[in-house]
Amino acid sequence: MFITRKISHFFQFDTFQTTFRKEIIGGVSTFLAMLYILSVQPQMLSSAPDVNHLNDASYNMSFGGIFISTAIAAFVATFIMGLSANTPVGLAPGMGLNAIFTFNVAKNGIGYQGALIAVMISSLIFCVISSTKLRTLIIGAIPQSIKLAIGSGIGFFIAYLGLHNIGLVGDNAVSKGGVIYNGGIPVAELGNLKTNWPVILMGLGVLILIFILHFKKIPGAIAIAIIVGLAVSLIVGNVVNNDFIKANFSHWTGWSYHDFDGFSTNIKSTFTAFGNSKIWTSPVLYVSIFVFLFVEFFDSTGTLYSVTKQISDQSGIKYELKPRSLIADSVGAIVGGVLGTSPVTTYVESTTGVSQGARTGFSSLVIGTLFLISIVLFPIFRLITPAIAGAATIFVGTLMIVQIKDIEWLQPELGIGAFFTIIMMIVTFSITNGIAVGFISYTIIGLINKKYRDIHIVTYILDILFIGYFIAYAFVQ
Repeated sequence: MFITRKISHFFQFDTFQTTFRKEIIGGVSTFLAMLYILSVQPQMLSSAPDVNHLNDASYNMSFGGIFISTAIAAFVATFIMGLSANTPVGLAPGMGLNAIFTFNVAKNGIGYQGALIAVMISSLIFCVISSTKLRTLIIGAIPQSIKLAIGSGIGFFIAYLGLHNIGLVGDNAVSKGGVIYNGGIPVAELGNLKTNWPVILMGLGVLILIFILHFKKIPGAIAIAIIVGLAVSLIVGNVVNNDFIKANFSHWTGWSYHDFDGFSTNIKSTFTAFGNSKIWTSPVLYVSIFVFLFVEFFDSTGTLYSVTKQISDQSGIKYELKPRSLIADSVGAIVGGVLGTSPVTTYVESTTGVSQGARTGFSSLVIGTLFLISIVLFPIFRLITPAIAGAATIFVGTLMIVQIKDIEWLQPELGIGAFFTIIMMIVTFSITNGIAVGFISYTIIGLINKKYRDIHIVTYILDILFIGYFIAYAFVQ
């Protein structure tokens, strides 16, 4: 009992009116809500190419290596948050950030090694800024509507990826196992329904189940739907004797961990690539550092504010965002880059745990521990098909898109800036381009309407950087 009293005292259970039971239930609930990242992350990043073999998929990031780095990064980052900031949140590689990593950075000439270098550098800068008041200054300089447009645009972006992964758009995308491009974006047409219908039905079935569980407010809706989908996939894959089914549904092959070698391979290859001039001479690297930093800023900070507000509203206790939470969040981002995965950020799914009673960092320890234990279950996660993971991606995208309603559309500079942010992300298949064009158009319309004083100096600086990005990009094409 001495140990439990010490733990209770350390995490201030009495102050926050909580118990071990509430914290454990809250931690488990958040973990179940975040569990999908262990299947979605490897599916997405495993298409990131090697810098020296951009067109040879056999050199892509290792699926198993990504899985381990994701689980360990979530474990370490969440533990840091729980122990140092006593905040009940889970951290893991962020949705949207993983899409930027794969499609806008790694596939843009510098490979996954360049993308990981960009993650490490941006995370270090993020940590330094989070230790000062500069983080708050920059956040306050960007109009709320532009921030919301970025979040909404990323939602559309990853939902598009999800639709592609379940085979609903992109001709024969699922059966070929890759992304088909047409002018830079996945083919925006219905997939081959005649061929892909079993996979499409699987993906849509999982998506519908997620919505049903979500609207019934069942904790861990995505995790439950993925498990059900995996069970169905295993049954179909082992019962139906058909080449297409065998290629696209799950097959149990035993408790094999041979893919784990990819963890060290991904990291070793990245640190070796620090001397690769191809990476350092590409403007993509420097723009990517800024974009990672920018998105991490608003994603994690907005989530932490949401969680602390929810705790205050539900408990009646004044719970303010701690500076240590911001620092712990940025340290977690560094952990992700060093371990070989896309930027780690605070998950909005943490509000699920708070709704179940989580109030302190002890629930974060529960979340982190469960991520670590999940490594043992890798052979099961390996069976989750792109269609099943794609359904989870679509759902997360729909949640992110909801914030579009709060954009001030009737304010010309904000409405037009938001419009270009979203539309450019989708049509150019680039989150970076969307943010850049959105900012520049916001400034131009603001100047036309003579709202010079409303545009912060930080925005002008960002505009100059974005214009420089487009100029540099034009010369390397």
